Amino acid sequence: MAREFAVTGVDHVELFVADWDDAAAWYERVLGVTPEASLSEWSETGTGPLMLAVDDTTKLALFERETATRGEAVSPHRVAFGTDADGFLSFLDRLEALDLTNRDGDPVSAADVVDHDLSYSLYFTDLDGNWLELTTNDHDAVAAELE
Repeated sequence: MAREFAVTGVDHVELFVADWDDAAAWYERVLGVTPEASLSEWSETGTGPLMLAVDDTTKLALFERETATRGEAVSPHRVAFGTDADGFLSFLDRLEALDLTNRDGDPVSAADVVDHDLSYSLYFTDLDGNWLELTTNDHDAVAAELE
């Protein structure tokens, strides 16, 4: 009997950081993403990445890289985090306190929100220059609040 193959989702996205603790604290403060307890042995023993749980199925795998220079873009890849309209607007309300920068090192503000006609996005970087995006497909609800 042949087994069937199907992808069930994205398991993890790998990011390179200069320091696990600093990066983990930043991801928790900005996005509410916390370490995945069931996989903590990897980071505790130094045999693997620090895994952060985005949700029940998707994780960020933070790899320490000795050559990472804080603020230097380490990859042209972007990780996009999804949220609903309320989450997106709440993030915008906290934006000034988060003190985020874009890939050029400039401060990110609500004026940097990009209207993609079907969705809204905001682009920023983490402490180590990894490119990130917060996006929502609740275009009409966000548009009503931004106008």
